[in-house]
Amino acid sequence: MAKKVLFLIPRDSMDEEQRRYYNRVYPEIDFEFSDPYDPVTLVERKLKDGIEIVAGRGNTAASIRQNFPNLHVVQIQVTGYDVIRSLEQTDLSGATVAVITNNVDISGLSIFEQLYSIRIIGYLMVPFTKLENTIRDAVLRGAQYILGGALTCRMANELGIPAKAIPLVVGPESMSYAIHDIKQVQDAVEVEAARQGFLNRLLDSIGEGVISVDLKGKITLVNTNAARMLQVPPHFAIGKAINDYFPEDTPDGEDTLININGNQILVTRTPVIQGKRENGVIYTLHEPSHIESLETHIRRETNVRNSHVARFHFNDIIGQSSALQETVRIGKNYAKTDASVLIIGETGSGKEMFAQSIHNAGNRRKGAFVAVNCAALPETLLESELFGYVEGAFTGAKRKGRAGLFEAAHGGTIFLDEISETSYSSQGRLLRVLQEKYIVRLGSQKIIPVDVRVIAATNRNLQELVEQGKFREDLFYRLNVLNLTIPPLREREADAIILLKHFLKIAGLNISLSGDAVSFLNRYQWRGNVREVSNLADRIVATTTNSVITQSQVERLLDSRSFSSQPVTASPTPFQIREKNQEKEIMDAIQQANGNLGKAAAILGVNRSTLWRRMKKLNLS
Repeated sequence: MAKKVLFLIPRDSMDEEQRRYYNRVYPEIDFEFSDPYDPVTLVERKLKDGIEIVAGRGNTAASIRQNFPNLHVVQIQVTGYDVIRSLEQTDLSGATVAVITNNVDISGLSIFEQLYSIRIIGYLMVPFTKLENTIRDAVLRGAQYILGGALTCRMANELGIPAKAIPLVVGPESMSYAIHDIKQVQDAVEVEAARQGFLNRLLDSIGEGVISVDLKGKITLVNTNAARMLQVPPHFAIGKAINDYFPEDTPDGEDTLININGNQILVTRTPVIQGKRENGVIYTLHEPSHIESLETHIRRETNVRNSHVARFHFNDIIGQSSALQETVRIGKNYAKTDASVLIIGETGSGKEMFAQSIHNAGNRRKGAFVAVNCAALPETLLESELFGYVEGAFTGAKRKGRAGLFEAAHGGTIFLDEISETSYSSQGRLLRVLQEKYIVRLGSQKIIPVDVRVIAATNRNLQELVEQGKFREDLFYRLNVLNLTIPPLREREADAIILLKHFLKIAGLNISLSGDAVSFLNRYQWRGNVREVSNLADRIVATTTNSVITQSQVERLLDSRSFSSQPVTASPTPFQIREKNQEKEIMDAIQQANGNLGKAAAILGVNRSTLWRRMKKLNLS
């Protein structure tokens, strides 16, 4: 077991036999002879053995305190018995003795004058810098003997003065007092170690680095994370100047990015104020990578609570047609990358299911999947929803502001459904996010980096919209890095039957289809695609009591007007149908409002600017 107490003995004050004796009596203490001129070298060597307490006399104790502020130093006192044992070594009757001590006090010197019939000149607590002059002064005043510690005696001998040097011995009484003081310090160290151990465990349990500094700019505490960032052992940094690591002009309360050993560290300087006085400084160190990891974790946990999760995987995609299987194969390949994906498909064909499957099969599966229906959000709300806002950004803004969906998707995927419905100005902001990989909340100038994979979807031909000037060409190419076209159900051979049976099975209904029903459903155009199959299953569950479904029953439950044996290309697309219906609604409203656009907008339940944009898009203005 390593000894944690070092007892430094002046070489002239004790012989080797006594030293070995004390080592046997006190095996927990390391008794060593020390050089009075240089006790530091020995202590530095012993520090590697884990010493915590050093006992020394006079200049030795003072030097250890100065050079090792974190060591506990016990001062070896000089007792009257030490003086008696020292004086008894020589016949001093009638002599003049100068008692010179360095950083040590001795009381009752006048008693020794009477006891030994000598004259004593006392020089007590003499600093080392004045020791030589003090010795010379004692000689000038008639001193024939110099009584003092090891340092005083060695200097007296080196000066070649006529006075004889008498070393002060370390007697058993001084040893006893010193051992008692050591044990008291050990008890105090044990209590402090328990308290400090708890504090260290507390500080080490937090993710940041923590450094405390005293008023002199010296480091007093370093937790494990801070030591790791500084790339030094914790004990090595204690007592060092903080400016050895950080610039002197580090501002209070602000995050400062500092290069430490080639690593970027975010440092915050916080003064410790008690009353009106500053008692020190606390430095908090953050690694940017840790901050980003923590931020991602918080966002991910928040997203789970906010249901920003992808539920579907490729295994959930039902169908055996070659067209669908090829699409699934391509989607799985796309999942291996982080590139943007543009999914094209008719309404109800499963675009979001493919988007979720791509997310769940990729490296971002543990991140959020944030779905945004661009068509469902008015232009006035779209940007605040996507990019967030700060307090006071606009009338009705929440008091503390709000994070946007791009922030919520940090580390994951954002799915922009019906991307074609975004306004031209919103497209510009989207493009900037994709290019710069950061967002700025509405009403703020603070840049927030975001790491997001973008998957967009549309049921319209974006290339045609670009040619018509309704969709930004640069955004189109940013989104269309990887292209995935979802085949409509009418092109998926017998998948409609497989899907219908799947939905009926989920509903717990054991129903079979007649041959004519199967034939009819395979020829049906499925304008609503998979969603229309799901609706048919719901109607069957709600209305059918028979165990076999016939063609006539299916026709009644379906909108048979959608059925056509003509080629699909001869029928209007869902988008064309929707535009035609929207055009009719607008014209009816304008007619009802006698041409007043404000009243027409009120009839349609939209504001006037929205009505004007729709009319422009439909070439009605």
